[in-house]
Amino acid sequence: MIRRIWRSYTTPDKADAYEHLMETLMFPAIEGLKLPGYRNMELLRRVSDDEVEFIWVMTFENSKRLTPLRAEANDPVSVPRAAQDLLTRWDERASFYEMRQASPT
Repeated sequence: MIRRIWRSYTTPDKADAYEHLMETLMFPAIEGLKLPGYRNMELLRRVSDDEVEFIWVMTFENSKRLTPLRAEANDPVSVPRAAQDLLTRWDERASFYEMRQASPT
């Protein structure tokens, strides 16, 4: 399995609006693409004193199925204008990790 991980950051006063945008626009848009090998998505949130970090994790069966997401390390992430308006900064590129081990549930 492959995990695609992307980080973005916002201010505490815009964090709920950004999370809502992800829930109502970005997640449905990605799921609507019916990407080959797509398994699931998660949005993680971490609050610090002056900013909120979000980590978007997408899981795929294997790297051969990632072509629609431009899995090559040099391809920049496309951030919609609505998200840019809420963010203070974001990763220019997503990181891709091969899952090596998982403990049983």
